[in-house]
Formats: sequence, structure tokens, C-alpha cells
Amino acid sequence: MEVIIKERVQVSIRKIALYIFKKGYPDTAIKFAKRLENFALSLADFPDKHPICRQKSYAKRKYHCVPFESNYIFIYKLVDNKLIVLNVVQAARIR
Repeated sequence: MEVIIKERVQVSIRKIALYIFKKGYPDTAIKFAKRLENFALSLADFPDKHPICRQKSYAKRKYHCVPFESNYIFIYKLVDNKLIVLNVVQAARIR
């Protein structure tokens, strides 16, 4: 299955890494950004494993929500034989 990572996701990952970097942890920032990217790619392994989001606006569009380390949530959708990662947000922002 092809994975498409939207620009918005890449920007979010860079912002998260920059935040960690500015806190004085440059190595951690790089490693965490890589883990976020790898997780996004791994969603294609079992694309239907994760449920449709509970938030009404996302559920209407049949977006899937999956937590990452309890602080972030990846939002993706399945279209034909493609998994499109739409966003990664702090979990507190969509609850």
C-alpha cells in the first residue's frame, strides 16, 4: 500500500522537533522526528486496524485517528489503495 504524507504533517513534525530542539535536546529532537515519520509510514502495515475518529467532523469524512505515545494523534484516510496521512496533532487539541 502506498503511503502519502501530506505537507501539513511534515510541517507539524518539523515544528515538534524544533520545539524539542529549543528546549536544549537537539539529538532527542532528531530522533523523535524520525520516530514520528516512521510511525506514519508504518500505518500502511495494518491500515484498517485503527478506528474511525470519534470526533464528528472527522468521522463524517471517515478519517482514522491513531495515538502516538499518548501525546500525539495521527489522522489519516484510506483512498483506493493509498493511505493518506493528513495531520499529526497534540492529543489535547482534538479531545
